[in-house]
Amino acid sequence: MSALFDLFLNICLLRKGPQHVPASSALLNLSLLCYGLSGLMLLMASETPQGMLLILVDLVLLISLSYALLNLAGKRQRFGQTLTALAGTGVLLQLLALPLAAWIAQAGAQQQSAALPSLLYLLLLGWSIVVMGHILRHALSTSLALGVLYALGYLIISWNLSDWLTPASQVSQVG
Repeated sequence: MSALFDLFLNICLLRKGPQHVPASSALLNLSLLCYGLSGLMLLMASETPQGMLLILVDLVLLISLSYALLNLAGKRQRFGQTLTALAGTGVLLQLLALPLAAWIAQAGAQQQSAALPSLLYLLLLGWSIVVMGHILRHALSTSLALGVLYALGYLIISWNLSDWLTPASQVSQVG
C-alpha cells in the first residue's frame, strides 16, 4: 500500500506518469472506489446536497472523457493505466482538500471570513488541473499545455453538470 501511495504522490509531484502505474483491473477498480469515497467525503465536508449523484456523475464523466480522448488519439490501450492514475491522484488531492472544505464550511456557518482556506482550496484546485494535465500529457503523448487544456475542459464540463444537477448549491470538487 505504501508503494501505491508513493507512486500516486510522485505522479502528483510530476515525477512519474501513468505509464508507471501497473496495468491491473483490480487496482483500477480499487482506485475508482477510493476516488468515489473520497469525493463523497469531500462533498459531505463542504455540506453539498445530492453528493452521491454528483459522485456518480463525476465518475462517469472521468471514465467517459478519458476513454474518448484516448480513443480519438488512437491510444485506447493506455486507458486502464490512465484512469487508475487519474483516480489515484484524485484520491490524494481530494483528501488534501477535505480539511479545507470543512474549514470553509465552518467559517461560513460561524459567519467568519473564509478567505485563507478558500485561497488554499483554489491553489489546490489549480494544482489538481496541472496533475491531470500531466497525466493526460503522458497518456496522449502531447504537450503539458494541451494536457492542461483537456483537464480544464473536464473541469468546466464537471462544474456545468454539477450546477445543472444542484442549481441551488455551490459545488466544487478537486480531482
